[in-house]
Amino acid sequence: MWTVSRSALGTLALASCVSSMPGRSDSPRAVVRGPIPTRVMQPAGMIFPIPRPRRAAVLDSGELELRTDLTYSSVFESRGRLASEARFDGEIARASAQLAYGVGGGAEITIEPSVIFASSGFLDHIVNDFHRFTGFAGGGRDRVENDQYEMQLARDGVIAWSLEEDQILLADLPVSWTQVIREEDQDGPTLSVRVTVELPTGDEDRGSGSGGLDVGAGVLLERSIGRWTFTGGLDGMQADQPKRFRDAGITVRSLLLASGGVEYRWSNKTSLLFQTVLQMPLTRDLPFEEINKEILDLGFGISRDLSRGTRLILSFHEDAVAASGPDASVYAGLVFSW
Repeated sequence: MWTVSRSALGTLALASCVSSMPGRSDSPRAVVRGPIPTRVMQPAGMIFPIPRPRRAAVLDSGELELRTDLTYSSVFESRGRLASEARFDGEIARASAQLAYGVGGGAEITIEPSVIFASSGFLDHIVNDFHRFTGFAGGGRDRVENDQYEMQLARDGVIAWSLEEDQILLADLPVSWTQVIREEDQDGPTLSVRVTVELPTGDEDRGSGSGGLDVGAGVLLERSIGRWTFTGGLDGMQADQPKRFRDAGITVRSLLLASGGVEYRWSNKTSLLFQTVLQMPLTRDLPFEEINKEILDLGFGISRDLSRGTRLILSFHEDAVAASGPDASVYAGLVFSW
């Protein structure tokens, strides 16, 4: 009961902050600013193609967007026995610069170079306090010393994946094509398909790449009703099995993700965003929930137009399952349009 009460208290505090925001418009401009284009920061899963939530609508022909962002996550998921282990303890930052171009005919192409940085960090004390306040599960992180670092996945003494500490590492390179199948009208939503190929530009030995060519495909939906916009997506990814995973006898399954987002246009410049992303397990070959459980990422954010052609997005994310995903993530993005 106390856990439920604390969760309710956190929800009421968030609602109070939202209700006190100035400048609410009665009839805001019909500008879609969501969804939150972040990806789940499961440490070992970052080397595989994880398409971001996005609009089903695409850029007009000749239109160009630069979407720069930084996601910072605090992670504690650690378990091991009999020379097999899934130990993820630290903080990870992923910075990206996604370049999108409208090629015409209802199509858009995007390319997304990224870098990854991991360290022991500084957030453990803050995250522990947050979990105590809200009642969210902390995965046992309050029972170990703060600000330690370990990022490793192993089976029978063979390391399948590890991420170097305090190194800026180039990640694999996703290239995506999004094609609109139908435009939104009074009879239904915008419907698009997306195909992603991830090129092996990362370093498999240092933990920032898969070492192979990975592919993914999915469908996207978008529907606006008044000042509300609803988005959704379902994506499947087929990973080229990394050599280190094969050596350790670990098979990466075909990855599945489902996402849903709700946007509420607060004013002519600002939208409030809520989002869920369900990511299925990376593998079932290890008997640890730190790697073989689903992730349910909950995100709350705000998107604001800073000027014509420039937009800021800020959000906070928490894994509701608290088994395989990061304990807390913060996302910050800037979008520039031409």
